[in-house]
Amino acid sequence: MLYMRKIILPLIILSLGALSGFTQAQDNSALWGKKYAEVKSSLLATGWVLAPVAENETPMTEEYPEITCGSGAMAICSVGFSRENSLLALVVERIEQELIVTGEY
Repeated sequence: MLYMRKIILPLIILSLGALSGFTQAQDNSALWGKKYAEVKSSLLATGWVLAPVAENETPMTEEYPEITCGSGAMAICSVGFSRENSLLALVVERIEQELIVTGEY
């Protein structure tokens, strides 16, 4: 039993170290409250790309078809970005005729 622990524990530690590169959380709260056009431009300039939109998703606007909205009382509008092994999903709302990033999920 002790022999198994000596082998398994290092394997677990190595696995966790390898996975940490894929699961590092970022604090994106600095994007909240900003105009979507500015956030999009900044993200694209730093290597992020827009995530593909499914055919059955409803665009929020013609100008930004990448922002799609769910349906129902609690539905949100969101847009996805990806870079390397990271995904970023932002919530976008129309506030006083402007599209504003209001959070992420």
